[in-house]
Amino acid sequence: MEFQPKEEKDLKNFDLLPDNSIYDFDVLKAIEKKSKQGNDMIEINIGLYVTESIGPRIFDYLLPSMEAKLRHFCDTVGLLREYESGRLNAEMCDGRSGKVKIGIQKGKPKPGTDGNYPDKNVVKDYVCRPAKPLGNRSEPIPEEGSDLEPF
Repeated sequence: MEFQPKEEKDLKNFDLLPDNSIYDFDVLKAIEKKSKQGNDMIEINIGLYVTESIGPRIFDYLLPSMEAKLRHFCDTVGLLREYESGRLNAEMCDGRSGKVKIGIQKGKPKPGTDGNYPDKNVVKDYVCRPAKPLGNRSEPIPEEGSDLEPF
């Protein structure tokens, strides 16, 4: 048997998803917590669809101070109305699906050791749903199931 030997540091990074890659995801669990600074936040555990089944799982944190990321999350999972109302809770996020842009965070030093934590995948942003085309009219096209009739 012949093979290309790898350094230990290379083995840990072998399973990383490519930087700036986009995947479908499901919110597996959402929990309301307080940040280290004592601010309200929602911790979400998302499962990524790298193949036909859920693969890697990543934790992310939704905070009011991360304005763009919070809005983009709500947009991609269908919670834009809730976002626009200024109220969101963990229960609303559970089981939702959308698209996410993944990045790579370089490993940070491990306190009290000479080593580093390995590089890891993180959520860079959430991918907003495409806007519905307006065509030649200035009015938005009514969504399915709305009380408005299309022209």
